[in-house]
Amino acid sequence: MTSSLLLTNGYVHSVSEPYANALHIDHGVVAWLGADDTAQQMVAATTTGPVATHDVQHMLVTPAFVDGFSNHKLAPDDSRITLSSVTPAPQAVFYAPVDEVAEDADGMYVPVEQLDQLPAIVAQVKPPTQLLIGSTGPEDIVRILAALEQQPNAALMRCRHRVLMNHSLTDQHVERLVKLHASVTLVPDVQDGRPVFYAPTAALISGGVHVATGSGSWSGSMWDILTALIEHPDESQRVSTRAAFNTMSRDGVRVLPSKIAQANMTAGQVAVGSPADLNIWRAGQLGVQVPDVRAAHWSTDKRAGTALLPILSSSEPAPELVRTVRNGQMS
Repeated sequence: MTSSLLLTNGYVHSVSEPYANALHIDHGVVAWLGADDTAQQMVAATTTGPVATHDVQHMLVTPAFVDGFSNHKLAPDDSRITLSSVTPAPQAVFYAPVDEVAEDADGMYVPVEQLDQLPAIVAQVKPPTQLLIGSTGPEDIVRILAALEQQPNAALMRCRHRVLMNHSLTDQHVERLVKLHASVTLVPDVQDGRPVFYAPTAALISGGVHVATGSGSWSGSMWDILTALIEHPDESQRVSTRAAFNTMSRDGVRVLPSKIAQANMTAGQVAVGSPADLNIWRAGQLGVQVPDVRAAHWSTDKRAGTALLPILSSSEPAPELVRTVRNGQMS
């Protein structure tokens, strides 16, 4: 087991260092990002002891996925580093059902079937306990918002409740979610063997709601989930690949219970000081993809100054996971 790893000759998806094609990991943390031609010199100047060097052969290096809600546990060599779940599991953020006593729970789960109990639950819950609340339609969100509005603003800011959903919302719903400091976790339906989103993703993000994405019952590639966001059936609600990726990486961390989110503020990204939990992908074209897939354009020219991601399409194979790095260790 090595404590120091240097990855070279890749495309590193780093917003802070969009030109990077090499990165150095030391003791489980990203220690340096930069260009191949200076990598060896920089590492030699700052590191003592052996350094394992791995040429990633022009593949894409990204942060590991953060699954906002899943019915499936993590598997060996999973592309996800963590997930939210209503059943306890290793590396899961556990939301205990309201009718269960679980001392190890990170939050409390209120399914749609128990929304009639939500006002009483909200009245009793103590900050910073976070509720994960199911919603299946606009009538449910009205009940949820009304119940949350009974909690003082200071408590709402500390709890930062989450709504689990995939349905239409009005602009007023979005505004009230922001006012109540609530986030949304989108979980797709699966139709004809593909994940599909109906919630107004673009409106939620542009309106200031923190949005995470979960896989739910989907057991295929996480990239298929992100493809469904950029190919939203409502063209006005399509988002860029970068925005979609954020919902299952950086923003997926931000919606977690306060104690967990604060302890992992640098997770879900590739930056100096962030945890070295990475995925290495073999992808087709890399570039910058605009929300409307009909007008998508891409370039592998790094002079654009934007961190690259795969060009996604439901008509093309998803990127292939080749290797993972967890806590600085390559598998």
